[in-house]
Amino acid sequence: MRIFVILILIGIQSVTAQEIRGIVYESNERVSDFEIVNMNSGISSTTNQEGYFSISSDLGDTLVFNSIQFEQQILIIDENHLQTTLVIELKKIVNLLDQVNISSLSKEFNVKTANRELKKTFKTDLEKNWFIYYPPNPKGNLLASIIPGNKKSIPKKSEIRIIHLSDYVELFASDDTLNCEYLKNSLGIPENRCNLFFDYLESKSLNYDLLDPSRRLDLLQKIYEASEEYIVMQESK
Repeated sequence: MRIFVILILIGIQSVTAQEIRGIVYESNERVSDFEIVNMNSGISSTTNQEGYFSISSDLGDTLVFNSIQFEQQILIIDENHLQTTLVIELKKIVNLLDQVNISSLSKEFNVKTANRELKKTFKTDLEKNWFIYYPPNPKGNLLASIIPGNKKSIPKKSEIRIIHLSDYVELFASDDTLNCEYLKNSLGIPENRCNLFFDYLESKSLNYDLLDPSRRLDLLQKIYEASEEYIVMQESK
């Protein structure tokens, strides 16, 4: 009796399940070795060299056409699909990447310039976000150090005077040694670029204490180092 029931179920399944036939193509070309999966039964099939396939399906079954190269397509079988040959058109997945322009004329990486810009960025960030770089107050309450009325815990900025453009102009105009002749003959700075070099020196933000006669050698060393950077920068343009 049990064997008889099993045979009946097999017969019913063989009657309801039908072969779905179709062809898979992309643009004007047929696609071979493309996998089709029946998600209800777990049965899969593959297109032949001419793009044709056949797969066993029932009404309401879901067929999935999927590949890493093409957009996924899902087809739910109805009566019309059982009576005709399916035509499945695939669409390729297109990855759009931003255009990258590579130029052989790009400037070489300058370590000194990069370090200078990094120091400038750090200095600016330190001024704006000083509380990140300082430890909290002794009581462990960082907010207390920035609440108005508790200014005693706020670290005071040390005022450092730097040498400005007017200071350089005055120095090179009155000094017996430091003048445009010195820049031209000893440091290789063209005479018509003295003022531009003064601008560059100002950007270095040198400490005003270097103008003290006791720190003469330190000042000369800083000016010499700046001249080397300035010449390299001009040559790279």
